[in-house]
Amino acid sequence: MKQLRLIFILVIAGIMAASLASLVWSQEQKALEGVMDLKSREFGKHQRPPVRFDHYLHETIMRCRVCHHDFYVFSNRNEGKGSKCASCHKREINKDIPIPLLTAFHNRCKGCHENYIKWGRASGPVMCGTCHKKT
Repeated sequence: MKQLRLIFILVIAGIMAASLASLVWSQEQKALEGVMDLKSREFGKHQRPPVRFDHYLHETIMRCRVCHHDFYVFSNRNEGKGSKCASCHKREINKDIPIPLLTAFHNRCKGCHENYIKWGRASGPVMCGTCHKKT
């Protein structure tokens, strides 16, 4: 009877360990899938390397609309689902969207990081070379 109980406990422990390992692995995979290079064809040849952006990390700590505007206010053409900055912002100012793409990127990312620093919270980088890293 004691052997049967020990086997049962070992089987349950094995199942729990396998479940935990699977959960950790799936979280790591999701995190890797969320890392992207921020670059836009709108700029042509980039002067600096693209920014490696961890979208998964950001979406776990803030709502989508923090970065992807409230599209209803801005008459978004994508029905509030979010879209890339370059969908509306262009390299040069135009009458419909008065903020050029580069300024939109920097205001949104760097501006948010600077606010977090001002509030005394952990933040991302704010210097050019810490985002635009040469590989």
